[in-house]
Amino acid sequence: MSTDRSAVVSLTEGEKATIRRTWAVASRDMMGNGANILLKMFEINPDTKKVFAKFRNIPDNQLQSTPRFRAHVTRVMASIGTVVNSLDDQEVLLDLFKDIGKKHYPARVPTEYFDVIAGAILCMLQQCLGTGYTAEVDSAWTKLYGSLGRHAKDGLREAAAMGTP
Repeated sequence: MSTDRSAVVSLTEGEKATIRRTWAVASRDMMGNGANILLKMFEINPDTKKVFAKFRNIPDNQLQSTPRFRAHVTRVMASIGTVVNSLDDQEVLLDLFKDIGKKHYPARVPTEYFDVIAGAILCMLQQCLGTGYTAEVDSAWTKLYGSLGRHAKDGLREAAAMGTP
């Protein structure tokens, strides 16, 4: 499948600035805000927790003391940071987005879970930014994560078609 790399995500310079500015705030507490993303994802759709073999049986209120949960939180937040740092490079974004999907193939993550985590990220931003979470912020992040979700799903399907972990 051929993807037009020039149109991976169409963000204006203002939207990119909004994403960078708000990420600078959210990334001040990587562990806390990352944990909030995963916990919100489990709240939105409890089935999402089932794909985490290393901590799926641990009660949510105990997860933050679990090293494997914290390690996953660190990877999620690092991925978001990498995406934010790559907003000006469409080719890199496409590769990042597809790789995110491919990395989730071995766990057999259903494609709709990418939409669930996008919603959880928006909830984390709302909580973190408070009154600074505006319609402009919501629009920019929704656009970014809509594109990420579409291309991550493509990457997941490509990995499944190839049967490679």
